Amino acid sequence: MRTLKLLGILFLLMIPTAWQAQDESEIEYSSTIEWFYSACEDRLVVDFQGTMQEGYDIYYQAFDLFGGLGEPITALRRVSVNGDYATSQQVYWLGRQRRGLGTPISVVFRIGRENNPDDTLFQEPSDDFLGACAEPGSSFDEEQELTTGEPASGDMIASSGVFTPDGGLLNPVYYQEPEPIVQIGARPSEGVVPGRTANPGLIFAECASVAGAAPGVIYDTDEITVFWSWFARTAEQVASHIANADYAIRLYGQPFPDVNVSAIKQISGSRNWWVFYTVKLGDKWKPGRYDINFSLTWRSPITDGYDDYGPGTENARFDGGCSFEIQKNPYGLEVVHVQPALPLHTYND
Repeated sequence: MRTLKLLGILFLLMIPTAWQAQDESEIEYSSTIEWFYSACEDRLVVDFQGTMQEGYDIYYQAFDLFGGLGEPITALRRVSVNGDYATSQQVYWLGRQRRGLGTPISVVFRIGRENNPDDTLFQEPSDDFLGACAEPGSSFDEEQELTTGEPASGDMIASSGVFTPDGGLLNPVYYQEPEPIVQIGARPSEGVVPGRTANPGLIFAECASVAGAAPGVIYDTDEITVFWSWFARTAEQVASHIANADYAIRLYGQPFPDVNVSAIKQISGSRNWWVFYTVKLGDKWKPGRYDINFSLTWRSPITDGYDDYGPGTENARFDGGCSFEIQKNPYGLEVVHVQPALPLHTYND
């Protein structure tokens, strides 16, 4: 088992000998994570316990080489926790493969923002060899409540972690039972296009900075919608962001002429308050590559309840973007390509 006590980014930057030698009674920790995992031929079993501050969750993923290197052998998993927690998970190897005993495994654990696994307070690989699997919860005290789970067909097993304007998650991946060797009739996998996401045409304007948020394969028959968002601990903090934010976002070198700004709201699965910015661009896009350039500044300093942003802070500006490619549809449909128009034509209500 590995126990890690976290205070924040500055604390994490201290060398290990410094924080290990420090008197723990003098430190007030805001988040803690303890894990115990065992890996066997067909699955990974992980126990977690600790305390988690608002706005953060646990993420983890297994790889087939030490140090978090090599090929992923599970999807990136998110464990939504808040306050004191104790939970267990069972995760089967991708494709329900069986792996040899004694082979290396590395599980990368993170504490990251609940909407962005790449915005982390902490990340570290934990290395071991495949052996016998322990029972879920075996490292906990008996009185602690456990939640265990094994994916069933149709369960979401991964996503980008980015909330969409409708309250869902961008680019969800759903578990499907392995298909039998002999299949009578059409296979469920027939017609599945590699790289095609569950919500084609829905594009997160900052996708380049978030793993798993790439738009994937898009056809000239798909409706293109670009969105971005902001969240904070309170609705008032989101309102302050809206009042002070200056977005400079261009597609194909052109600004968006009509951006819809949502009401400030909470979403199921999030403890924060959110606003979404959405631009509907329609279909019939000419095949080719398109680049979104994203820049955000503020006229006055603000806070999201976690960090400060704007003039005079360490977060005075955000730059990012997203690239996507339109392909000719495979359905044999002839499309008259009317986009990109000059200026861009939007279809917001």
